[in-house]
Amino acid sequence: MKGRRVRLFLRLSAEVNNRLRTLMRYHGELSKYIDQALLSFDLRNIELIPVAVGRRTRGMTAVISITANGRLRKAAKRRRCTVTELANSALHKWLGERKAL
Repeated sequence: MKGRRVRLFLRLSAEVNNRLRTLMRYHGELSKYIDQALLSFDLRNIELIPVAVGRRTRGMTAVISITANGRLRKAAKRRRCTVTELANSALHKWLGERKAL
């Protein structure tokens, strides 16, 4: 991730969180993976998965590119869904393609 970055606070589903952290242990940085997932798909059309997160769900902060942040927020607004729901959906698909989910 080169260039300007922003901090994105997310609450990840338990399944996505566990798989992402397992992948991170073996291959690198969490923020990098989140940025890649957000840039890998057309967020306007990705299938939304139900996300059951609440205030008791542990949150995390990722440092992502301005491009990924802009795409995520614009798509969430257009689709009338939450940033959390859309980010979890993109991560779920990204991890699934890597056989990490």
